[in-house]
Amino acid sequence: MKKQHKFSLLSVAVASALSSPMAFAQESEEDVEKIVVTGSRVAQSANLEAASPVLAIGSDDVKASGQIDIGALLRESPQLQASLPGSFSAFNGTPLGASLLNLRNLGSDRTLVVEDGRRHVSGIEGTGSVDVNTMSTALLSNIEILTGGASAVYGADAVSGVVNFNMRKGNSFDGVEVRSQAGVSGHGDANEFFVSIANGFSSGDAEGVFAIEYQTTSPVYAGDRDFAGSGEYTSVANTEATQNAFGVDPKFANTWVSDWRLPISSDRGVIALSYSAFGSVSNASWVDYTCDDRLGSIQTPVCMTIGDDGELKQYNTGDVFIGPFDAVGGDGVPASPDSELILPESERVLVQSTGSYIVSDSMRLFANAKFVFSETKETNQVNGFNDDIPIAFDNPYIPAELMSRINTLNDENVPISLVMSRDVLDVTGNSNPEAQRQTYRVVLGVDGIIPGTELDYEVSLNYGRTDADITTRERLEDRYFAAIDAVTDPATGNVVCRSELDTTALPPTSPFPVVNDDFDFNTFTPGQGECVPINLFGKNSISQEGANWIFQPGKATNDIEQKNVLAVVSGDTAEYFELPAGPISFAVGYEWREEVSAYTPSPYAAQGLTFGTLDSRSGPTNASSGSYDVSEMFFEAQVPLIEGAFLAERLEFRTAFRTSDYDPYGSHDAWTLGGVWSPAESLTFRATLSEAVRVPNITEAFAPTFAATIAAGADPCNQNEISAGSEFRRDNCIALIGQSVADGTYDSTNFLSAFVSGTTGGNENLSPEVAETTTVGLVFNPVEGIFDGVTFTMDYYEIKIDGLIDSLSGFDIAQNCVDAPTINNQFCDAVQRDATNGFITDFQSGYINLASVETEGIDFRLDYQFESLALTLNGTHFMKHEEVRDVSAPDEVTDVLGTFTRPEWIVNVSADYVLDQLTIGWRGRFEDDQLLPGLELQDIESDPNYISETSTGTAFTHDISVSYDLSEGLEIYGGVNNVLEEEPFLGTLSRPAGPRGRFFYLGLNYDM
Repeated sequence: MKKQHKFSLLSVAVASALSSPMAFAQESEEDVEKIVVTGSRVAQSANLEAASPVLAIGSDDVKASGQIDIGALLRESPQLQASLPGSFSAFNGTPLGASLLNLRNLGSDRTLVVEDGRRHVSGIEGTGSVDVNTMSTALLSNIEILTGGASAVYGADAVSGVVNFNMRKGNSFDGVEVRSQAGVSGHGDANEFFVSIANGFSSGDAEGVFAIEYQTTSPVYAGDRDFAGSGEYTSVANTEATQNAFGVDPKFANTWVSDWRLPISSDRGVIALSYSAFGSVSNASWVDYTCDDRLGSIQTPVCMTIGDDGELKQYNTGDVFIGPFDAVGGDGVPASPDSELILPESERVLVQSTGSYIVSDSMRLFANAKFVFSETKETNQVNGFNDDIPIAFDNPYIPAELMSRINTLNDENVPISLVMSRDVLDVTGNSNPEAQRQTYRVVLGVDGIIPGTELDYEVSLNYGRTDADITTRERLEDRYFAAIDAVTDPATGNVVCRSELDTTALPPTSPFPVVNDDFDFNTFTPGQGECVPINLFGKNSISQEGANWIFQPGKATNDIEQKNVLAVVSGDTAEYFELPAGPISFAVGYEWREEVSAYTPSPYAAQGLTFGTLDSRSGPTNASSGSYDVSEMFFEAQVPLIEGAFLAERLEFRTAFRTSDYDPYGSHDAWTLGGVWSPAESLTFRATLSEAVRVPNITEAFAPTFAATIAAGADPCNQNEISAGSEFRRDNCIALIGQSVADGTYDSTNFLSAFVSGTTGGNENLSPEVAETTTVGLVFNPVEGIFDGVTFTMDYYEIKIDGLIDSLSGFDIAQNCVDAPTINNQFCDAVQRDATNGFITDFQSGYINLASVETEGIDFRLDYQFESLALTLNGTHFMKHEEVRDVSAPDEVTDVLGTFTRPEWIVNVSADYVLDQLTIGWRGRFEDDQLLPGLELQDIESDPNYISETSTGTAFTHDISVSYDLSEGLEIYGGVNNVLEEEPFLGTLSRPAGPRGRFFYLGLNYDM
């Protein structure tokens, strides 16, 4: 039986995007067998270049990088620079603990991740996005990145390309391999530990490998970094207050500040002697007293709080009070609390085994099984908030000094009431989200040669399942308000809940978020001694006993299942006919796939009993599920046209076609046309043109509607935003709101609380998106002469997607509404404004079909091997990234190239020097200037004075690695990542380096 081996194939050589090229021995022609490469199911010679660019990262490169999160390593590649590693999931908005790849910044849903060329079950409910933390490091041979469209070969979700994790075979092992690695940041935290045991064998007709891996990471809190937590910068309106405090030029409409806070509420309580703390802080015209007023003969401040010393004090609305929703310092709610995690605590266990057995000359059985368990813990900023909670005067937790002041004011007939605005940031009441993910995958198959022919075949069954359980301590609203409504039991003198003495005494609730009509004693029986009273006066004042009763663990579950059947026949026409340049190689096959995904909320959320489900913002959280199946036929061919001719050492045509029948989306086709032309042995040109249709995934189409919010100040018609955006914004805002915009008096924060409520969710009316991909490139690889040792590749790519499926936030929709040529567009239809004052009252966000997105650029790589020194230059020049957001205005193009995460240049450079058993390596990554987070080019073009600081500046990060072979089979290695401790850009924690900072690691490899 002829074996098919899978090797790494770069367009010229196997090498990492981040490391130096490796030297490989030249095989004689008779030693070279047919191989299968990423991006093709046609077996071909190893010395042939792929028609589409393929980049490879070897397992040694993964080890030398010091990264135990593969996603963190891969995002350093220019092609994958927008990827979101699991170690960043505490702050980047991705599902907790999941590591997702994103080619070309077009979304993880358009990046197909496979293992050994076969599909892998998703890690994220309702999507096709694979969690790459489920890939084995010990068994990893290499990672191949195909950066051209590959939907005709693999399926529609390979719009921007494919990342293929190739695993080792049994003959790659000489014995048991043990690897252990530990690391720590320069701050003495972010500890990491990794250990693996792996082995394999290849004996006679049998082959097998297995691996066991364990890794753990320790958390990092925002307060541990001076650029995070209270040190993180946020953009705010540039008012007289910021101008006076920080010397900001008045010409700027906005500026950046650290220690940004929300003055209208506090984690220690805004105590107000008016009926509205919110109104008093806001200096609203509809309140009798503001925080600037003092009452009675004792001149009691209207707004007070409890200081760190436990004493009553005047409430500080901000060291720099910008507005009711913006302040620097003070007693307000910290927007980025120092107690919040920025790097989560995690643990991961992986067990994987593969094996095969040759039954006969024409048949081989193979199997692959893995189990991965991960647990990730983080913190959430706020576990519930309320404005103007009524506090009864007989509440025994009222501080004595405050009660004395209240009595004096009552004696003086000063009309007062007692309310409190408070956010729950108490350490006892933290939500403590914890994600447990379990991934199972089994592949069973048979391959070989069809008897009587030279044709290869493979039939495989692939089953995968991911169970993700997210457990969060949820605030039960009936318990929370019952516990707040405390009184003294006259019989015992103990503090109890009022409902214990009067079972009909339903406690008062706050006006925002206001509870709905279902509010009642739903989760406990009053009068039975269950209720535990709590004290809201002061920071971290909620007792552990009270918190344990109010904040109950609720588990939401995500169940994902994938079934896949693949049958392929491949070979060539040699036994039937040959063209003058050789036989036609081909592959033809059938694939069936079913994707099933279900989400089940916690029982409390499903019944609408929690904060966020028992108030005006939302209702019960609905369970959701969805599924689709697809039957596909595919064909691929490589046609040699010319070989060994003058100026045509090789000319080859390549094509692929796939027709897919989706239930419920109907039939769609994908195709690829390409070719390879080598005018000489050292020079190859290549090109592809492909088209793909991606249908909506389960989440995009079927996700249930649930609550969403935008900040009260997030209105593009406000004065600090009106001059930004498109040329149409001001006129459209006037058309929507009226004279207050025209005369400059409109301010959305005059009418609202902290947030505007809306909805988001799936959209069953979505249409499939159509993508066209073009790549054109060259490979220069001389084998002799002055350029011997040089390898150069350059590839141009262009990807255009029509009907792009995307999810927009409420603020995105509001901006797109007023930035369109007229207000008659799909975005304005999704935003409701108050008929009198014009502020946003509701919005519908979620998934929609945008008109189109187009991106293009040039990838380039230069490798030079000189004796013991290897040098690499690898980068991407991003040339275009444009969006047409409104289908009704196809000529209105928004340029996003140069905005945050879309720089024009990313270049990696590296050098490796080998001296006997010692290897020293250096890696550098250059990232070009880009706009700061949240800014668009239109903002700056329309108003050059939109904000005081606009761009990140360039950045260059450096890593150093060292390895030494102590003896045969024993290697020690280590290094320092981010040597110069490059900090994240202003207003972000993710680029050019994460929040970990300088990081030291040390590892040991031992082959027994």
